[in-house]
Amino acid sequence: MTSFWQTSLYLICQTIGMVGECMVIDDIMWWFGLIVLGFGIGIITGLFGIGGGFLLTPALRIFFDISYPVAIGSSLLQITATSMLSVYNHWRQQNLDLKLGSVTIIGSLAGTECGVRLLHAISMKGTIEFAGYSTEFMDLLINTCFFLLMACVAGFMLREVYQSNKTGIDEPDTGCCKLLHQCSLPPFMCFEQAAIPRLSFWVPTGLSFIVGCLTGLLGIGGGFVSLPLMIYLLGVPTRIAVGTSTLQVLLASAYGMFRHLQAGHVNVLLVIFMFFGSIAGVNAGVRLAKRVNVRDTRKYFAGVLIGGLLLIVYDVVRKLNG
Repeated sequence: MTSFWQTSLYLICQTIGMVGECMVIDDIMWWFGLIVLGFGIGIITGLFGIGGGFLLTPALRIFFDISYPVAIGSSLLQITATSMLSVYNHWRQQNLDLKLGSVTIIGSLAGTECGVRLLHAISMKGTIEFAGYSTEFMDLLINTCFFLLMACVAGFMLREVYQSNKTGIDEPDTGCCKLLHQCSLPPFMCFEQAAIPRLSFWVPTGLSFIVGCLTGLLGIGGGFVSLPLMIYLLGVPTRIAVGTSTLQVLLASAYGMFRHLQAGHVNVLLVIFMFFGSIAGVNAGVRLAKRVNVRDTRKYFAGVLIGGLLLIVYDVVRKLNG
């Protein structure tokens, strides 16, 4: 007999017109797990100015057995919702540069569209044989992309934290940052809040295009890439970079969510449960951001990325043993 819980979820699903995979699971702990996951992602969003999609998308795939297309689309809806809360909180704390965030719109939207189209193309590849094992080409490619991105970013940030501890300088000043600031391609803009007196319009636009591609392809807001890009390549102070990165995440993930919604890759019911936890998580994360110094922020951020790496490794080992 169908339980009251299962029937209620089904009616909610029909009422809100949910699209994507329709999963009505008769297990309260399964749905409670989504709330806990949303809380954790919310803390990450508020503390680091990132959407948390690099953890959310694999977690939905690995622990909740949701296909990657729906996990990606649903993650983007979740990231959009939490990013709106985070942007508002960071705006109140004066931790974001609205002008710099607005400039990233063009690059983010164009890149996201490219990423969505690329995901559609690779989803058609089906199953392949790899190292004697049969696996979905899309799963293999996306897991590989996640692993390489997180490994590179985590390694780079740990290296910068180590150098910062040696020199005692909190804000890094890299050679790439100086080189990009010397770009002579007009028009030029001044970003006072980000402490950038002169910068070519095409520098943040190009970087945001890269972030947008990752958003559409991997279902991430791109914050775990845009945050270090703003700090190390644009020279934005860490606290301002956290808030401004959140604004860029909001813009890119909102468009990516809309495109995946059109393709039927969004499960609204999943996101509703995760959002309940995210509300408290974002507020807690923003408050923590005020208490953590910039050097520790980068160190903890690298630690979160390492956690994401372990999640991918766990998934690969699980599939090989399965």
